[in-house]
Amino acid sequence: MRKKQGPINKKNIVPPDLEELVVAQEITPDFVLELYEKSKKLKGKKKKEMLAVAEELSKHVGKFLAE
Repeated sequence: MRKKQGPINKKNIVPPDLEELVVAQEITPDFVLELYEKSKKLKGKKKKEMLAVAEELSKHVGKFLAE
């Protein structure tokens, strides 16, 4: 016979070093493509920065941006 256990508490499951964040955007192929398309309208340094962001995010498809 199993002992009756108390309620499950968040502090017993979630490691204390984790932060609580708000998901801002899921990184999808469409999202990366949208950034690439926006970069076409930019020039110079801003264009390079946007392309760098799109390239980096393309490595993390399926993950989330959080704030």
